Amino acid sequence: MTVTDRQLTENDEPTSSNLGDLADFADFPTEPPVDLPGVLARLEALQAIADRQPPRFAEDGLACFNYLYREITTEVWEQIQAGGFRSEEFISRLDVEFAKRYLDAVVPRTDGRPVPESWRVLLDRRSEPHINRIQFAVAGVNAHVDFDLAFALLTTCRALGRPFGEDEHYDYNRINDIFGEHMRSLRQHFEDPWMRFLDGGLLSLVADKGGDLMVVIARDLAWNRAKDLAELTGPAFDEKSAEIDHAAAVAGVVLLEVPVM
Repeated sequence: MTVTDRQLTENDEPTSSNLGDLADFADFPTEPPVDLPGVLARLEALQAIADRQPPRFAEDGLACFNYLYREITTEVWEQIQAGGFRSEEFISRLDVEFAKRYLDAVVPRTDGRPVPESWRVLLDRRSEPHINRIQFAVAGVNAHVDFDLAFALLTTCRALGRPFGEDEHYDYNRINDIFGEHMRSLRQHFEDPWMRFLDGGLLSLVADKGGDLMVVIARDLAWNRAKDLAELTGPAFDEKSAEIDHAAAVAGVVLLEVPVM
């Protein structure tokens, strides 16, 4: 067993402190969102809850990722309203299905279902003082894109009866553009003061382009993974799902261990 695998098995299930106190979610909507305004309302509510989570409060690991996710989703909604996609139906449904998987993973549950391994990595370590905010945000992107996205895409295409076609791929890749347009401002939001002092010139350009490229590669993999999953059923589908979840969890551990500048 590797060091990474040992870290993944130390806490098989998150405690209530990892997920937050159920009382904090007393007014949180119990039904999944059905549209993007509903998604954004839930992300706003979750941000307020995570920002109050001791001991790191607004620097809490889940708060860091949720902030990034809320900003990107807000821009997607604005682009939809401005006619920036070929199919409003497809991209809206994809974003809703994507958000449903995130909320299902991180909002405390009472039905006994396990939290995905990839999300437990962030939730179990969301309060650790030595992990910086950029690491938390990147670890959340890893879990959401490397694990959730392929399944959200598959669910969307099946629900709408849509192929993995050219128009769908165009709209899917438009999200990459939105990430790229916001990468610098989002990265700077999470920088510590000393990082901001060093930020500039070539170092800044490399960080922005490198982060943008990582997102593009991960989303390309998710697109191809969804097409592969569409060919699987039964135990083969379940085994592949667990494999994708575990791989994302291993990557998440590494991202939280390696300091980000």
